[in-house]
Amino acid sequence: MSGVNGDKSRFNRVRKQKLARRIRNRQLLKNAGTQAKPAVAGSEKKPVVA
Repeated sequence: MSGVNGDKSRFNRVRKQKLARRIRNRQLLKNAGTQAKPAVAGSEKKPVVA
């Protein structure tokens, strides 16, 4: 059933769960993107020794 047709308690419970999941996922993705990434040792140019 839909929220319009009378199953409002389940509809609203599921709706709140979806909204909370979206907020939680956005925060996780934002925090994962802002963490300090470890530098790769081989990424810098090394001086050429002749």
